[in-house]
Amino acid sequence: MAIKQDQIVAIQYSASVDNEIIDNNMEEAEPLYFMFGHGQMMPGLETRIADMNIGDSAELEIPCAEAYGEHQAEAIQTVPKEHLAHLDLHEGLVLQGQGENGEPVMVIVKEINDDTVIMDHNHPMAGQDINFSLTIKDIRDPSEDELSKGIAAENQHQHQHHHEEGGGCCGDGEGNSGESGGCGCH
Repeated sequence: MAIKQDQIVAIQYSASVDNEIIDNNMEEAEPLYFMFGHGQMMPGLETRIADMNIGDSAELEIPCAEAYGEHQAEAIQTVPKEHLAHLDLHEGLVLQGQGENGEPVMVIVKEINDDTVIMDHNHPMAGQDINFSLTIKDIRDPSEDELSKGIAAENQHQHQHHHEEGGGCCGDGEGNSGESGGCGCH
């Protein structure tokens, strides 16, 4: 039976790129909970689990176009170093800002020159296929509270804490930060 829009899905998973594990909750007691169809997970993952049931396991390959997107050369930007003088710059520094529509965006400092800084607006996982080994642990209908908040009850305290502390989410590959819940990193 297909997972329906708005249902709460719980998964245990291991995610890897080129046989190197990048995220894993297989050893944890609690699975990852998310609201299906809300962009809290990468689109290719949701598409591939849509017909799975509780207890089903799968090995899935999510191509980059359905994960965090292709790496786009036009997303590389050169900024005058003086515009960033207030920051303690170093290569690999991740900065959070706002996109054209006010959505949170992540930018990575790629290179620091005498007068300029090269910034990369691509997601750090852009251009990479992601492999998942996962098991569906639970599928349930959401409560009214979960529907109104757009986030699984299991994540509400954690979600609130991350944003109060200034933490951010890496988004779902479409420039979304998971503000409606879930990190989308997976």
